[in-house]
Amino acid sequence: MELKEHLKEHRQRLGLSQEDLAERIFVTRQTISNWETDKTYPDVQSLLLLSDLFGVSIDELVKGDVAAMESEIKKEWRRMSRLIAAAWGLIALGVLCAVAGFVSHTGPSSVLPGWSEGEVLGCVAFLFLWLIGLGLAHQVERMKKASDLVTYKDILAFSKGEEPIRDDDALGRRQPLASNALKFIAAALVGLAVAFVVTRFL
Repeated sequence: MELKEHLKEHRQRLGLSQEDLAERIFVTRQTISNWETDKTYPDVQSLLLLSDLFGVSIDELVKGDVAAMESEIKKEWRRMSRLIAAAWGLIALGVLCAVAGFVSHTGPSSVLPGWSEGEVLGCVAFLFLWLIGLGLAHQVERMKKASDLVTYKDILAFSKGEEPIRDDDALGRRQPLASNALKFIAAALVGLAVAFVVTRFL
């Protein structure tokens, strides 16, 4: 990314320290340091403030970065898509295990009275696969945060003259981990309900 060089160059041109710049655009000195070391990327609002302060356009600030951001988004999106597909695939497999356990005709379980051995094994397999799926979803959220993909998408939209995504009321944007956890809990409940219904009609 070239923004880090542009930031340092314009900051030094104006004789500003990282702390001075941070005060001018309402962020912390550590945030400026992260931008200048390419650890994180400014959001659209920060870029607007920087361009106004430096007297340059946003296009000049992010020049050379747009293509890199598009490439990063495509690459990370492919990886995340594979992980999400694997997560849901594991949940589906878990549901099948639970259904198979409920429809199997095995002896009573010594672990849970009133349950058959197959039912217990099916539910254990389901829980195990569901937890792995939840772990994969959490990994996707960590990837998004590490790559700052929401910010990249906002900047790409802005560079094309489009409105950046501002769906701040969406749970998935404010609390992505909680959103995924709720989805996977719902999937678990649906899976167990399907297994229960199937066993009652077979």
